[in-house]
Amino acid sequence: MGELFSEAQALMVGGLSADAAPLQQQARRLMYVLVERDPGDREAKRMLGSVLYGLGSTLVSAEQPNEALAALTECAGIYEDLAELGEPDMQPLIADVRVRKAQVLSKLGRGVSAVVESDRAVMTYLDLGADNSDHPLCLDLARVLSLNANVLYNHGDHDLAVCSADWAVRYYLAKAEALNNAPLSQSFMHGRYLRGSAGIAARVHTEQGRPEIALAVGGTEVHSARAIARSNAPEDLAHLASALTRHGLNLREAGRTDEGTELVEEGRGLVPSAAAEATEYWQSVTAHSTGDNGVPLPSSFSAALTAVARRLGDDRVPSTLRELAFDPAEGATTVIPSLRCPVQIAPAAAAMLAELTVDLLDDPDPYSAREAGLLGREAHYLFAAASQAQVISMRYQFHDFGAAWARMLLALIPAFDSDPAGAVIAEDLAGWLAGITLQLQPFALVDQTTGRLVEECNLVVERLLRS
Repeated sequence: MGELFSEAQALMVGGLSADAAPLQQQARRLMYVLVERDPGDREAKRMLGSVLYGLGSTLVSAEQPNEALAALTECAGIYEDLAELGEPDMQPLIADVRVRKAQVLSKLGRGVSAVVESDRAVMTYLDLGADNSDHPLCLDLARVLSLNANVLYNHGDHDLAVCSADWAVRYYLAKAEALNNAPLSQSFMHGRYLRGSAGIAARVHTEQGRPEIALAVGGTEVHSARAIARSNAPEDLAHLASALTRHGLNLREAGRTDEGTELVEEGRGLVPSAAAEATEYWQSVTAHSTGDNGVPLPSSFSAALTAVARRLGDDRVPSTLRELAFDPAEGATTVIPSLRCPVQIAPAAAAMLAELTVDLLDDPDPYSAREAGLLGREAHYLFAAASQAQVISMRYQFHDFGAAWARMLLALIPAFDSDPAGAVIAEDLAGWLAGITLQLQPFALVDQTTGRLVEECNLVVERLLRS
């Protein structure tokens, strides 16, 4: 077993992930033999989980995301079984598998499931008290928040994304001394996560018109990107060129022309293509990307609500929904969708959002569909969080809340499925709809309305998932 691990590690270091994967698959098979010989051997099961986690990471590097997802799902099952048996210290391991699954799901385009997995990972670390800077898991929380910010930036609310990124940066800066004294591999790993979270924070603060904050965190991104680029790896040099360009353009905008121009020219000389792409991106967000009617296209929950109120009237956006929004610049701690409100009231809030989403999808204005897509996914995340937490109202009033959830997905899925870029999200939502429909099935036997809803859901699931 040790020889397999050593050989696989050597191949990984050499950039030969595809060659390392078969060795880890062999180690997986051997571990299952050991577990089957003694099913009560927890240490063997723990080692099996470690093998699967490593295999998942290798398969990601080998550009085999579906196989990676299968290995990580298998790993999560092993760790969850150990946790139920009372094995200590399993929750951080489960959270790490979840956040790694979220990255793979995001890569596959299954952004809805990615956000839910990432939400649960962050929540686990918060429940363990890792948000205390003295907690031994604080750096792990910073890492998970950085990864969470990336998922949210690509598939969720940019207010949540920037809040998560900001807190990751804060924790990393608070732990700067510890990281400087850590082994090189550890400080390098966390440096990458700091670079990533600072980059997302800088981009969103620029996008949302907070130049002072964008400059501060942009400086952090440039500093960390310089340190990482010492590897001379092409992707690290490209990231540095992008960071230099975006930060330089922000400096110019702030009146620090000479300083900004120097950074922009440095970025252009480093990797011209990355600098050009960063310039194009910066110009698009500082111009406040708009639709044909000149109205800004929302990338955040709060902006979407504001747009809905402007178009349909303030009375269509009740105060309960407005209270779910927040200002990331005011030290907010809402880093995941499930923290928008107490979980006990999440089903009611989600149902209100679901109703608004369905109304928006009936609105002839083409921009209503974009807002519906954003608000509908946020409703989904609240429903999912309440379901996972086994909130009493979700358990005993599922006939009502489950039906509201299903009706919203029925309306939302075609909106994504009609766009080639959204087809994977439509399939992702259909997978969730299949599970909801299964739970509604008993009610369909005694209620005709629910019965028709279940039939309609089954047709959509059949079309998208079983064709």
